[in-house]
Amino acid sequence: MHSFVDSPQHDWLEQSWRRSQQAGLDEQHVPEHVRLEQDQLVLRQYQAKHLTAAVEQLAVPLFNQMFAGTNSRLILTDGEGVIIGAWGQSRFEQRLTSIALESGVCWQESLKGTNAIGTALADQRFVMVVGDQHFIRKHRFISCSAGPVFSPSGELLGVLDITSEQKVHSEQTRMLIQNMVQLIENCLLCQVPNGKIRVDVAFDKQLLNSGWQGIVIADEAGHVVAHNAVAARLLDHRRMLGCHIDALMDNSLKTVSRSLVPSGELVFNCQPIQKAETVPRSSPVYSPSCPLHFGDSRMEQAWQQACKLINKDVSLLILGETGVGKGEFVKQLHSQSQRHTGPLVAVNCGALPQDLIESELFGYAPGAFTGASKQGYQGKVRQADKGILFLDEIADMPLAAQCRLLHVLQEKEVVPIGCNQPSKVDIQIVAATHKNLDELVAQGLFRQDLYYRLNGLILTLPALRERQDCEALIAAIHRKHQTAEQHICEHLMTLLTAYHWPGNIRELDNVLRVASLLSDEAELLMLSHLPQHIAEPLLKQEAGGRAETATGKDLRTTISDTLLETYRANKGNISKTARMLGVSRNTLYRKLRKLGIS
Repeated sequence: MHSFVDSPQHDWLEQSWRRSQQAGLDEQHVPEHVRLEQDQLVLRQYQAKHLTAAVEQLAVPLFNQMFAGTNSRLILTDGEGVIIGAWGQSRFEQRLTSIALESGVCWQESLKGTNAIGTALADQRFVMVVGDQHFIRKHRFISCSAGPVFSPSGELLGVLDITSEQKVHSEQTRMLIQNMVQLIENCLLCQVPNGKIRVDVAFDKQLLNSGWQGIVIADEAGHVVAHNAVAARLLDHRRMLGCHIDALMDNSLKTVSRSLVPSGELVFNCQPIQKAETVPRSSPVYSPSCPLHFGDSRMEQAWQQACKLINKDVSLLILGETGVGKGEFVKQLHSQSQRHTGPLVAVNCGALPQDLIESELFGYAPGAFTGASKQGYQGKVRQADKGILFLDEIADMPLAAQCRLLHVLQEKEVVPIGCNQPSKVDIQIVAATHKNLDELVAQGLFRQDLYYRLNGLILTLPALRERQDCEALIAAIHRKHQTAEQHICEHLMTLLTAYHWPGNIRELDNVLRVASLLSDEAELLMLSHLPQHIAEPLLKQEAGGRAETATGKDLRTTISDTLLETYRANKGNISKTARMLGVSRNTLYRKLRKLGIS
């Protein structure tokens, strides 16, 4: 342990380091990352949406102004230390990803050793951890300042943290975090149920709007329902809940229009709680960034545009190649929309038999046709009432079904087969396809009027080969499937990022899942762990690229280099190497001998 830990002013640090050691951590080794599954993370982000909204409204602007141009990030966790939001320099975000300081990862002290987030949680107070004060050696390139955020009832809601790539955080950073936390807690204070009257208290009227004033919230009858710690200190009254404001202030506050009034050395202001001071529960709160990418501008733009319109009764049409993640995009969008409590009903129009698609979508009355159920069938459209109907592969929908769908969109009602009585439905339509609908309209294979109804907003998701975050995405998918602490070797990562991936993310996910299972928990995932059907095109693409770009090398030299790399990646396994290169064992032996390898 460092000598500074033993000094009296660092008692808290000594205790934190001791807890880290007792948790079984080793400062020389990076601890295992505890990372939530994406659906669990989205749920936690939704549960903390009012806290996140307060941070975006009050803390992010201050952070952007004070830390503009620096390698810094503003990080928000929930009450268990799971990162649920982050803002700041995107290039620094990639550096922090190397130590898993990213959304979905838990940074409790027992898991990550001494760090501002985890130690602030453990001690439930403001903490600044600078450089070498971090328990884990690999974390010592950063400095962090963090403060816990409490609800009006005293519940620990989360931690707000500023992390920077610098040796020392100044006293200014400490004051900034404390000010941010105070502003956020005051904002949440004004959102308590039954809160109708707000009373600000201070020693000087100049402080009444400073963010550091005492705040008391009362109901319509004047009884206190919440207050902050500053108010308890200023009024010297520890048990304020339930008391009447008159008794507390020793002044009559029967109207909400009362002006500033001195009360001894105190001044106060009483006013009704304005809706503008709160974050309305009905207002949609979106995550600060799309959880489906790691720095791709096209994905982020599509996400932000979709979030702005998903609650505005505007149909969305999502385009993109097969496997780019259109379905996952819609799932995330549903979880962030006002319809999140309603169903998300997905229909693959291309997978349904042509003669059944209408009954599947629109339902039917009992005994409507031969073979129909005696109870009838509700249909996907009515199942999606109060929610979102996702029509995947919409281009494959028959023209007759297109006509009925158009009626649903126009009239907000559906008429089941064999029934004369329409049923009203409240649904949001999201459609998707990998085909060119403009061409299908021109060929008469898709109704033009339906196309114009569906394309209120057209979003195009990029192919995997076009994405700016390809390497980070590959690493994230690999982490999802790895069976032990494992990294992708540099050579394999180069091959994977250069590959054209005709099946996009779906194909990549399958390949990494199989490769992780075949790796036998090796420390490095290598080319030899990939199934042959993908390893061969990766090698051919690499050999072709070298043949085109090599300077001063002929094709024979390039192929020899590839052969040697494959041989070494397979740790000298002749059978695997020959299989990957598509040559016989005898041919491989002969080529290796020519290269001086026996």
